[in-house]
Amino acid sequence: MLKPPRRLPKRYNRPVTPMTKRLVKKHKRRHKKSRWKDFLHKFERKGQRAIKSWWRSCMWWILITLFGLILLGFGLLIFSPLIQVREVKVVRFDSRLDIEEVQKILTPFFGKHLFFLPTHEVASTLEDAIKDLEDISISKLYPSELSVKIKLDPLISRIKIIDPDQESDLTSTGATVDYLTDEGVYVIVPLPEDSKSLPVIGIVDWGVRPVEGDVLVVPRLLERMSETEKALSEQFGHSIAGRTVYIRAQEYHLHLDKGIDIWFDMVSPLDEQLLRYRTFLKSVNTEEVKKYIDLRVSDRVVYK
Repeated sequence: MLKPPRRLPKRYNRPVTPMTKRLVKKHKRRHKKSRWKDFLHKFERKGQRAIKSWWRSCMWWILITLFGLILLGFGLLIFSPLIQVREVKVVRFDSRLDIEEVQKILTPFFGKHLFFLPTHEVASTLEDAIKDLEDISISKLYPSELSVKIKLDPLISRIKIIDPDQESDLTSTGATVDYLTDEGVYVIVPLPEDSKSLPVIGIVDWGVRPVEGDVLVVPRLLERMSETEKALSEQFGHSIAGRTVYIRAQEYHLHLDKGIDIWFDMVSPLDEQLLRYRTFLKSVNTEEVKKYIDLRVSDRVVYK
């Protein structure tokens, strides 16, 4: 059992000098300052921990809010009737394109969800409906607009579809004119102001009456005829006054300004036919030719 504490007898007390008292006072002051510093340090550390905890909590709430907004936006994107095709904007580069006709073609796409609408499906529908389409660009303008930019094949010539039996012009003479694109597609469009600058091609031997949108003349024949015109102009100094294409026979006749026709076909190479023509000019006086020069036969030249 412990005894209660008692003061030491005076005889055991050591005398305290003034210097010792000063040291004790100084130590007490230092201890008091140290306790104050420790208190401030502890308070600072507690504050830092509280701020870190608060910041961590804020970050979690921010992430949860963002995730909720993303889910909300995705839900609106899928289920909202606002994201549906309600308008189709058509941009054309050629006045012969009928904007109302294009919008009529795209009618089945109205009301469909714009986000899930495949652009290649729209492009395929337009390519099937517009035969002379050269290039197409489709973009989605949210929330409800579909933008379509269409470029048509350029027109290279006017055409006259001639009756092979009567050799009379079957094309219209009113407000519309028949044209041929660079891909050989037959189109009927209103008469533009610059149409008179285009060459005229007569179409004969067509078998079945051509329908607008059909490939009337294969592009290779058009390229071959253009190469022939260039060769006759540069090598022989001829001026071409007219052109006639025979569809089933795959041949073309070029009418010179002198009133003579030169007949070509797609069977033999162009260089061989031009060589036969050059040989013919060396051996026969052109004044003897009254109607035509036939270069289609491989071993001779026929003329009349």
